[in-house]
Amino acid sequence: MKKNIVKWMNNALLLMLLLACSSCLDGNMDDLPAFEEANITDVKFDFRYKDPSDVWIDGEPIVKVVTLTVENKEINAEAGTITCTITVPPADGSFTEEIRNTVALTNLVGKFNLSTAAVIAPQDGAPTLGVPGDFSTTRRYLVTAANGTKKDWTIQVTALNK
Repeated sequence: MKKNIVKWMNNALLLMLLLACSSCLDGNMDDLPAFEEANITDVKFDFRYKDPSDVWIDGEPIVKVVTLTVENKEINAEAGTITCTITVPPADGSFTEEIRNTVALTNLVGKFNLSTAAVIAPQDGAPTLGVPGDFSTTRRYLVTAANGTKKDWTIQVTALNK
């Protein structure tokens, strides 16, 4: 009886190994086309601040995020340009008026939506996206599509409304 169980387990393991190492796909299939769009399809901005009233166990303040409103957004995919204005929300809770007054174009976190499978790289000192940076001047980014197509984009925040 014990030999039958061991034999059955060995056969089951062999079958699982064969299934795991085989492919259900036919060989010599055509490659899928690579995405060729190198566009920025949306822009968003946040402001991050340390909340002194909310601290970690080690006493360090927790970083809070305020989402800023992007308005008058003009995305020109043909020209590779985006212009917009940003509005800071009113003070609320731990986002006090004092902290609100520190929001500036020089300390914003930019977040951009890109074409499928595209990547983006800051150019000429533009801030790295997702990290606080200076958007007080026109910024340039290079977007590369999955197929290698490259496109220069310029981003200009025309006003910061408080």
